[in-house]
Amino acid sequence: MRPIKVLIVDDQALICDGIAKLLEGEGEIEVVGKAYSGQEAIEKAEQFKPDVILMDIRMPGIDGISATKAIKAKDPSIQIIAISVYEEDELIMQMFKAGAVGYVLKDISLDNLVKAIKNVYRGTTMINPHISRKLLGMISSDQKIGEGLTPREIEVLREVAKGKSNKEIAEELYMSESTVKTHISHIFQKLNIKTRSEAILYAVKKGII
Repeated sequence: MRPIKVLIVDDQALICDGIAKLLEGEGEIEVVGKAYSGQEAIEKAEQFKPDVILMDIRMPGIDGISATKAIKAKDPSIQIIAISVYEEDELIMQMFKAGAVGYVLKDISLDNLVKAIKNVYRGTTMINPHISRKLLGMISSDQKIGEGLTPREIEVLREVAKGKSNKEIAEELYMSESTVKTHISHIFQKLNIKTRSEAILYAVKKGII
């Protein structure tokens, strides 16, 4: 299996280069590029076509939120993990709305960072547990539980919220991956959401998991 292609984005060269150096020792990961600004991240994402991007949030000029939106608009298949020293509620929510599928803090261990990269590459979500708790208080609770979801769709949503990939959900619920994809598409439409991260947060808030 080919290595996971990773692009690292941080306006502080010491941090960007340091993360790159650490990940270069991981056999299943290939650091294909480094970017020191949001604009450079957009350009290098198009140039290198990474599988996963580690995206700093606060950068001069185009910040990580805007860069994430631009990158996801051009190539939705790229998975983006926000990596930051900040735990500010608004920044966290904006990153997920922009299309990030993970949010970790810069004090994360190398082992957990590698695990996060592998998880999002496989189609699951990585959210620091402390961040998850903060997010719960930021989600609107004015929606009715289920929003017209069928019992089967609620089952699928529950598995999505556990961080499982489509393949794992298919095996758990004894259905094909294509059927899982169809259910997830219907769930997203009914809940008016766009990402698995939003689905997870909704499910937690509504007590579905």
